[in-house]
Amino acid sequence: MAPPSPHRSSILNLFKAGVPPVDIIKRLGVPSRTVYDSISRFKKLGTFLDRCGRGRKPTVVTPDRIKAVKERIRRNAHRSIRKMAKGMKISSRSMGRIVKDKLKLTCYRQPFSRKLQRRNGSKGQKSLQRTRNGEHLVTVFSDEKLFTVQAEFNPQNHRVLAETSEEAFANGRTIHQASHPASVMVFGAVCADGKSPLLFVDQGVKINKEVYISQILEKTLLPWAQKHFNGRRWVFQQDGAPAHTAKLSQQWCETHLPAFIPKDEWPPSSPDLNPLDYFIWGVLQNKVNAKPHSSIEALKKTLVKEWDALSPEYLRATIDAYPRCLRAVIEKRGGRMEQD
Repeated sequence: MAPPSPHRSSILNLFKAGVPPVDIIKRLGVPSRTVYDSISRFKKLGTFLDRCGRGRKPTVVTPDRIKAVKERIRRNAHRSIRKMAKGMKISSRSMGRIVKDKLKLTCYRQPFSRKLQRRNGSKGQKSLQRTRNGEHLVTVFSDEKLFTVQAEFNPQNHRVLAETSEEAFANGRTIHQASHPASVMVFGAVCADGKSPLLFVDQGVKINKEVYISQILEKTLLPWAQKHFNGRRWVFQQDGAPAHTAKLSQQWCETHLPAFIPKDEWPPSSPDLNPLDYFIWGVLQNKVNAKPHSSIEALKKTLVKEWDALSPEYLRATIDAYPRCLRAVIEKRGGRMEQD
């Protein structure tokens, strides 16, 4: 239904003052139909307000249903919109309208414990201090990521128009999700002006401290960083994975690297702070897993291609965002960053 004219009250005020409709049209510069309809409506209803019950009455998002949803959330705030919608036999979209528009609620991730928040906030402050002299621009951020051969897709949105499922499958339009798809673990490192080569960890190999030191740090990270920085000072960052925080790994870093962020200084459980986590891996996964791969070798080939395609400008932008992420975590008092 079309919204009422914003000139309605002005038209009726002039009409009540005895101004002829022709002069109202000239004064306000509105279409003649708007003026005559507003006057006719006023003569019929005696008011310029909308009728009560204007528009189609709601059949799903009703006061009773809103009240029932509110009570369910009060009893258990961990309910998902999808499960509540299924339980009340309404669509997820309608449930989303009730939760977000009517009850004004937002879905947040499980918060960290108070102790972890305090630790994150304190370590975030120290990390932010280091960025003020530009240390983040010579920091090498590193991480591991698991990629699978199957395509990533949203089963709710992936639809195929066909007469039969056999026809859709024959056209290559259906996607089958395996319970345990073939996968490969990848190690990567980035800095403001470059990135290491991707390292593929052999299938079946667990990344313990020995593998981490011999295969990742010694054979991949250190040779690349020495060549890339060419005598310049650089700082190594790694997250809190057990292989990274092991005493042997920490000792190796202290002995062989010009500088690194010790385990006691990097905020725990903080993927929001690592550029690989909050930017690069997601971009890479969207491109690499846009379609399924026939084999691990095909997956590796695509990973290398997309990794090599990451531009220097993009890498610099992700590193430039690091101080902002630190400030956001500090503002959240060490808690998670949420999209409000």
